[in-house]
Amino acid sequence: MNDSFFWVVTEFSGMKIKDAYKAQTMATLLQGIVTIVLTMILWIILV
Repeated sequence: MNDSFFWVVTEFSGMKIKDAYKAQTMATLLQGIVTIVLTMILWIILV
């Protein structure tokens, strides 16, 4: 929660802190999963 982007999005969207934290956590999880899958696909293609 010490990220300035988190606070900007939370304040300007009118979200509650609890809801914004859940949304950021899910977005970060999704980014991680997509990155792992794409890395594995590229590894298979390029190796």
